[in-house]
Amino acid sequence: MTAVCAVSSVDQGWELRGFLGDDWQLHRAQLHARRDDGAEWVPARVPGSVLADLVRAGRVPDPYVGRQSLLSEWVPQRTWVHRTRLVAPAGGERSFLEFDGIDHAASVYLDGERIARHEGMFVPLVVEVSGRLGRGEHSLSVVVDPAPVSEPQVGYTAAVTVHKSRMGYGWDFCPRLVHQGLWGPVRLRTTGPLRLADVWARTGPSGRVTVSVTVDGGADGGADGDVAGATLACTLLDADGTVAASARGPATEVVVEVRDPKPWCPNGSGSPHLYTLHTTLRDALGRVSDEHRVRVGIRDVRFTRDAGAPAGSLPYRLTVGGRPRVVQGWNWVPADALYGAVGADRLRHLLTLARDAGVNMLRVWGGGLVESTAFYDLCDELGILVWQEFAQSSSGMRSVPSSAPAFVARMAAEAERIVPARRNHPSLAIWCGGNELQRADGVPLTDGDSPVLAALHEVVARLDPGRQWLPTSPSGPVFGNTLDDVAAGAEQHDVHGPWEHQGLDDHYRLYDSGRALLQSEFGVEGMTNLRAIASVVPVADQVLPTKGNPVWDHLGRWWNNEPLVRAAFGVDDLEGLSRASQFLQADGLRYAVEASRRRPASCGVLPWQFNESFPNGWCTAAVDYFGEPKAAYHYVRRAYRPGHVCAELPAPRIRGDLVAVVWAWAEPATEPATESPAGVTARVVLLDGRELARERWTCAPGAPRAVGEIRCAAGDLAGRVFVLDLAAGPWTNRYLLTAGADFAELTTLTPARVAAEARTDGPEWTVYLRHEAGPVAPYVRLLDDRPAADPGRLRWSDNAIDLLPGETRTLRATWDGVPPGRRRVRLDGWNVEPRVLTGP
Repeated sequence: MTAVCAVSSVDQGWELRGFLGDDWQLHRAQLHARRDDGAEWVPARVPGSVLADLVRAGRVPDPYVGRQSLLSEWVPQRTWVHRTRLVAPAGGERSFLEFDGIDHAASVYLDGERIARHEGMFVPLVVEVSGRLGRGEHSLSVVVDPAPVSEPQVGYTAAVTVHKSRMGYGWDFCPRLVHQGLWGPVRLRTTGPLRLADVWARTGPSGRVTVSVTVDGGADGGADGDVAGATLACTLLDADGTVAASARGPATEVVVEVRDPKPWCPNGSGSPHLYTLHTTLRDALGRVSDEHRVRVGIRDVRFTRDAGAPAGSLPYRLTVGGRPRVVQGWNWVPADALYGAVGADRLRHLLTLARDAGVNMLRVWGGGLVESTAFYDLCDELGILVWQEFAQSSSGMRSVPSSAPAFVARMAAEAERIVPARRNHPSLAIWCGGNELQRADGVPLTDGDSPVLAALHEVVARLDPGRQWLPTSPSGPVFGNTLDDVAAGAEQHDVHGPWEHQGLDDHYRLYDSGRALLQSEFGVEGMTNLRAIASVVPVADQVLPTKGNPVWDHLGRWWNNEPLVRAAFGVDDLEGLSRASQFLQADGLRYAVEASRRRPASCGVLPWQFNESFPNGWCTAAVDYFGEPKAAYHYVRRAYRPGHVCAELPAPRIRGDLVAVVWAWAEPATEPATESPAGVTARVVLLDGRELARERWTCAPGAPRAVGEIRCAAGDLAGRVFVLDLAAGPWTNRYLLTAGADFAELTTLTPARVAAEARTDGPEWTVYLRHEAGPVAPYVRLLDDRPAADPGRLRWSDNAIDLLPGETRTLRATWDGVPPGRRRVRLDGWNVEPRVLTGP
């Protein structure tokens, strides 16, 4: 009889009930009872999160409003029993229950009998249930233990004895929301006598794909489970389903040769072409026993050391197809503090925003997750490289991981499962031991300093030898990017920080002074979008001051720079404070990225942080919790364009004469010649529209280079706010600067008349903005005008722009999952009349 291979999702009919301690043992009969209407059980989603299920059921208040998260801190102290019913599919000789993620420890029961004990949220659990599933329904229960004790952000890393997301124990951008539950998919798989326990596809740029497998022949080792004589058939399918190559061989390793392979390239370097590898396992009698499908990419991605790099530096230079590239990255945190409840549409929206911004790498921060298969699948599709850290992080008191043998052994054993589960993904670029792990003197750890880092490196080198390894981020030799470190002459290889705006006099100076080869984490803080504030801040607290208010302190105390913003702009209302703080964040982050890009030795930048796990009032995120970009996203997106023009400036506040060095670059390999900045123009324009200075230069496309200077006397600027307007071919870039004490002039500007028209084509909108009269309209934004909690999202081709007198701009928008009647956009600016644009 031909064996039947089948996979069925076990994601329906789940329900949940909490118990204190082992009280569930007194109700064991309910583990396999049929669903009843009792009030104690609530519907549950899998994948999901215990707390998210309780919020949906009304058992706890929404933790994302005000300080209500404090009212749910009891939840992870309970035992939570999940149960459902399942029916075994017909056929197959062996059956397996597969759990991709259980957070954190649990016991699994089938028909009331315990069949497995599990620990480790990043470790998959596979339980053979052959012979246990007859006809009819069966009960499946998972008893999730109370969450383990661990350290919040300020504590001692050596006290962490489990491999679990640290963020939920309390972090600067997330209150205490300790996660529990079945956060990964659950499946029931049936096979013949032999099972493909692992399929590993190693690819190279030549088109050779080496497929190595691990075959599970069963515990009894009988004839039906004997791997002797078993064979593999491996077929590579192109995106349209055509066969690109195939090969057969013994059930150990098969080599498939692809003629004229289509390469998988990171974003900005080509297309991320994916093949599907279909592997079929046959037993000695020729019967199909199991099959496996996985997407793979044929790529040439590696890291090298530049000629002339410091002798002790690590290989930070990204090379694609032998060509050096610059890392244009961002730091990624979990898409939600309740990460099991993240939907596929939300994940795709965020990663599409990253792709559209020119991002070619995301650093998956070590205080969060070893990310999910869904995350990696999307990064594969979108061409986004992944820097994956193990879930270890710094602590405010001491940041050295435990060296206890039991902890080291646990981490190594988990890595033995974690690495194989992700190594087929072409997007995976770097394995890293963790975030900001340091010696007592603040120097980043090396493998030689930490037994657990050495153990993790050994596993990675053995199981995924083609990937880059970094012991921690930053990898040193000094930790931070500060003016003191620069003045001391310390070598800067890979550095972190700062995360705060350095003020109107020092911010630009710091980033122009840096010498780092790689800036793997740095940021600027800013207030969130107004519609997010309306959703999460109670009405009574939507007033100034925010600093010192208990609700606002709960929603981002670490990142509240209200005193700087109010001093710099003179604002005294919430709307103005949000607009001003987002401008400082956007301008500060943009300048940091540009300053790095201007240095030939720079291998890249990864700003902190792209997204937000919890809806804060103040945060360093560029995209808020609800998926709406802040201005910082658009400013950095422009800085990441393959062709760009920018300025080297002394500070946002100009003291004395203005002297700006203008830079330009274009990448001919990715930009048509007609798009190259052959002519570069720089102008100094006051807000009333008067032009004070103009320069023009001719330059060839290529690497970043200084093309000239533009100057303007202090007397001409007269203490005013002004615009430095740069253009190079199709690329424009503008800096809003002040020659006075602050930017308060923006709050008293004469209104500008700006016409706005939206033309709609289904979910695609084209918005035309035309400056018709009045002074410059600086920092004009188009904002989603729906309530933040409404379903669906909005993406813009550009936003947060300056409109000069007589200028017309065209912006394009894409609505995703928003019904036509709900599509609303609000025009916002310092001196434009607010209005709402709607579709048909």
